[in-house]
Amino acid sequence: MESLVDNDVLIKGASYRLLDELFANVARPIGILGAARFVVPKRIEAGRLNAGAATAVEHFRTFAASATVLEPTDTEQTLAAEFERAAQAANLALDAGESQLCAVLVLRVVKRLYTGDKRAIQAAERMLDAACNLSGLCGKIKCLEQLFQDSISESTIDRMRSAVCSEPQTDTAIRICFSCSSSETSLRSVIVGLESYVNALRVEAPRVLAK
Repeated sequence: MESLVDNDVLIKGASYRLLDELFANVARPIGILGAARFVVPKRIEAGRLNAGAATAVEHFRTFAASATVLEPTDTEQTLAAEFERAAQAANLALDAGESQLCAVLVLRVVKRLYTGDKRAIQAAERMLDAACNLSGLCGKIKCLEQLFQDSISESTIDRMRSAVCSEPQTDTAIRICFSCSSSETSLRSVIVGLESYVNALRVEAPRVLAK
């Protein structure tokens, strides 16, 4: 397993119909939690997509068919539960899905975790000093803005901007980075915007956030 993807990234990527573009340069195989097959469509359908949910759900299912579906082992479930208890004790936001992905990443020595949950990234950073089992996360987590950074180019910016701006409710930070309130933008402007959000998060999570 080379890469893991959380539900938040799957939901937003599918809502934009950009999963193929976003993961074009991501190392395979890509792992998703088994529960994502049920949770992600429901979350998409519960959203208010301008283009409707049907095509977004189909987009996700096509992407999921090419991914590796993960069912955490008993050992991984136990470790995930330990992470959740530590987070609760420290009043940190780390839900079951994120804790399971962290456990899988650590125990299977996966190279990268892509997550759209900034609170979970911050929680993982703060838990490094309290849970020694989390040291395996260092330098391995990438946020949604980094995923866009790694995939955007002169050849993809028009497609990406159209997709992002057509669904402005999906993610506020991404919408701002693509200047959806303006008639046009540039690749440089988008990259600077994405970098600004990544740098702000890096201040909060300097050890776990990947370069």
